Amino acid sequence: MLSNLIGPDIQLMRERYDEALVLRGIPCKYQFPNLATTNEQGEAVIDSYSDIQDTYIFFEGSPKVKTFKRYGWVVENDKELPFLIHCSFNLPHVQRDCIFRIAGQYAGIPDRVFRVTELTYDLTAPDHLVCQIVPVYDADQIVGRTKQEVKKQFNTSHHFLKGDTTYRGTPYSTKEEDETIS
Repeated sequence: MLSNLIGPDIQLMRERYDEALVLRGIPCKYQFPNLATTNEQGEAVIDSYSDIQDTYIFFEGSPKVKTFKRYGWVVENDKELPFLIHCSFNLPHVQRDCIFRIAGQYAGIPDRVFRVTELTYDLTAPDHLVCQIVPVYDADQIVGRTKQEVKKQFNTSHHFLKGDTTYRGTPYSTKEEDETIS
């Protein structure tokens, strides 16, 4: 049934785009989250990332408002627009919170790290994915914090952690706490 949905013309377009990426694209390193979840505040909680994969991308550092409108994203003005990465449709597990590492132009400069915030593709020619990205300034803090790390940081004399209770005051336990008890 999958062959009926994706015709040979689309497969040919994707193969041509992959070839263009290899010939003209920027080499980068790609990682996707193994088990991606979010906490109550909507922040990414990622325990681990996959192995680093080498791939090629097209990086758009200063996109126009017209580009965002074409993809269906609403922008108010043309100041401080987010960066875009055009990547292969065949790149495995492209999702929110994926990491792209672009090497610097010189050997001594560290890699620039970007996190994917939104995904889309062009409906008229679905030959590649378009990722809206934001820079990650602290590359050591890419992986999210566990509950133990949060308790360790905030369990000081001037921070008090509330126990796991509902708004009525009845206690409950989380799955993570149940696993540590047993």
